[in-house]
Amino acid sequence: MKKKLLLMLAFVATGFCYAQKDLSKDYSYTVSEPYKVYDGEKFYFSRDNQVLTVKIRGKEAVIQKFNGSGDKISFVAEKLYEDLPGNVQVEDVLKFNNRYYFFYSSWDGGDVDKEQLFAREIDFAKGEFIGEGKLLFKVNGHVTGSPLAIAMMGGVSFGFGVRDKFDFLMSSDKKRMLIQYRKKPTVKSDTKSWDVIGMVSYDENMKQTSSNEIKMPYTERRMDVYDYAIDGEGTNYILAKVFHDDSNDDKKRKKDEEANYHVELFRLKSGSKDLDISKIDVKDKFINGLWLFENPANKEMVISGYYNIGKKLVNTDGMIIIKAKKEGQLYGLTTYEIPVDVLNEYTSNRTKKKNNKKDEKGEAEYPYLKLKEIVFDDKGDLLLIGEQNYIEVRMRNNGMGMAGVGMNNNSYIYHYNDLIVTRIDASGKLSWIKKIPKKQTGYVGKGGMSYKYIFNKGNHFLLFLDNVKNFDLPLDKVPAEHSDGKGGYFTSYKIDDAGVASVNSSIFNVRDLEEMTVYQFATNRIVKLTDDTFAVEFYKKKKEDVMVKVTIK
Repeated sequence: MKKKLLLMLAFVATGFCYAQKDLSKDYSYTVSEPYKVYDGEKFYFSRDNQVLTVKIRGKEAVIQKFNGSGDKISFVAEKLYEDLPGNVQVEDVLKFNNRYYFFYSSWDGGDVDKEQLFAREIDFAKGEFIGEGKLLFKVNGHVTGSPLAIAMMGGVSFGFGVRDKFDFLMSSDKKRMLIQYRKKPTVKSDTKSWDVIGMVSYDENMKQTSSNEIKMPYTERRMDVYDYAIDGEGTNYILAKVFHDDSNDDKKRKKDEEANYHVELFRLKSGSKDLDISKIDVKDKFINGLWLFENPANKEMVISGYYNIGKKLVNTDGMIIIKAKKEGQLYGLTTYEIPVDVLNEYTSNRTKKKNNKKDEKGEAEYPYLKLKEIVFDDKGDLLLIGEQNYIEVRMRNNGMGMAGVGMNNNSYIYHYNDLIVTRIDASGKLSWIKKIPKKQTGYVGKGGMSYKYIFNKGNHFLLFLDNVKNFDLPLDKVPAEHSDGKGGYFTSYKIDDAGVASVNSSIFNVRDLEEMTVYQFATNRIVKLTDDTFAVEFYKKKKEDVMVKVTIK
């Protein structure tokens, strides 16, 4: 018995030592004094080594200010507002032309039947609102949005309703804003219904410059919108997939080798009511999704996304780039295949064999890769960040109903796995592709999963919570699973701009942060302070939060 006990103690001690990885010497961190927690939707901004947070729940909004210039971040002040409208729906809190705005919608029902959008400006220096909310515009009728239906969990309350009714898009110089919405169709049949898209533009002082509701030239069945954009001259753009028939399917039959659609770019110049349309045929490339951005270097529009060869539409073969001239013409379609060597990194031998066999037929693909971020530098070089992201549905049967019918209680598992980071220079040459291994799993939406990107002094940083076992993971090993909400190491992957060196670093353990455990990590709570520092907020229980300051040495 004593020998068994000693063996068990030795095993536990060994496991404990293994779990307590040495932290990276390339980073240091300090923890602020605790301050009062406020639940709700949270937004984070920084300027002049200060942090401003906006936290909104129901009719309440609180603005908090922090000073990040000392060794530790220090709490400065907070201001609570309890005057928000009763039917307010948060749309976004944004920085635009070095000013800060809280955008919210409010449905005016009854005899009026108008959707309303408001903006309330925030004074960063004072940490308070500037006056009341101002009505930007009204929409006659209903506006579509995303359903919001999440239960009370983890001390954060959520409700039921519709959000994301308005999208906010900015030019590359952040001096033009497009607010876009989609009217709710009055006809249910998508073969007989045409989308009506609202596009309202503003200049750098939030003065409205144009307002249009555009009826699309194709029925809902015939087109899917990829993205919207605005350039520095105030021209509005709609990027869409247009089908060649009423199938609304990427392929009519499995044997088809060319896409059943083409891509169209709609341009609406400032002051005009007429759409200019440019087309490009994608031929044998099946598009997973496209984003539209203004290149800050030459002010041309760039279309970028992922494609596959149509064998399995959730898979990705590589990246696709399409450019648009100032006059709107689409040109320069270029594709960049993900090499099988990259696909095979951090995978099992079985997966490697499958990939190699498919590669011989030109069919090796990466499953469930979704484009998450596009970053331009001032030279026009482009960085694309994609993440393997999908939802797994597990069917369960909890017993029999009264009539003998099985009652299903499905569970949903959210996966946020590897990152694929691609750099393409301004000339269109592929610089490098990197695979960042991670395996994050959770049961309540995104939670504390996914990543945060920061650029600092010629290096790209990918920040996320990870399993300690993945520290310095060899290329031939599969990453261990990190379970959301169950601890983890705050991890940084640093890639130099040349793509030559990448370093995996453990910054701190959320279960041992200055002898306390912290909770409710989320990537949107990370905010860059200076070229050498960033901050992240955690909940420490006892109705208190703390702000952690991380220094890159």
